[in-house]
Amino acid sequence: MPRKNAPHDVFKHIDMRGNDDCWEWKGKINAKDNRPYFTVDGKRRPSYAYVLETYTGEEQNGRQVLHSCDNTTCCSPHHLRWGTHQDNMDDMKERERHGLNRTVVRAILKLLEDGRSHKSVAQLYGVSREAITAIHNRRTTAARAEKD
Repeated sequence: MPRKNAPHDVFKHIDMRGNDDCWEWKGKINAKDNRPYFTVDGKRRPSYAYVLETYTGEEQNGRQVLHSCDNTTCCSPHHLRWGTHQDNMDDMKERERHGLNRTVVRAILKLLEDGRSHKSVAQLYGVSREAITAIHNRRTTAARAEKD
C-alpha cells in the first residue's frame, strides 16, 4: 500500500537553491494550466500552497499564493506570499505579466477590432483569456499607449 503524503513531503519534489533563486518543481506540471500540483490526504492543490503553509505556519483560508518572481513553477517560500485575488490582479497589471511587447499588443488589439474572440486570440498568443481581456480594456501600460 503506497504511503500517503504529508504536507512537508512537497519539499522532496523541489530543487531547493538559494533564497534569491527560484526553487523549481521537479514533478509533473499540469498541462492545462502549467502549474505544479501535490496531493495530501486526497486533496490536490498547487504545490506552492503547501510550501507557503508549511513555511509560514498559516493556512491558506481562501487566499491566493502570489509569486514575486512571476514563475508559476517556482516553489521558493522566499518568492511567495499570501494575497487576495485583487492583489494578484493588481500585480498582473503593475508588472504587465502577460509579457507581450507593444507590437504584439497592437496586433492583438487589431484582431479584437476585427471581431476575433478573446479566447481565440489568447490561444494564438499562448496567454490567458484574462490577459487578452486586460489588453482589450486597456488595463496594461502597453495597451494604454495604443489608445487613440
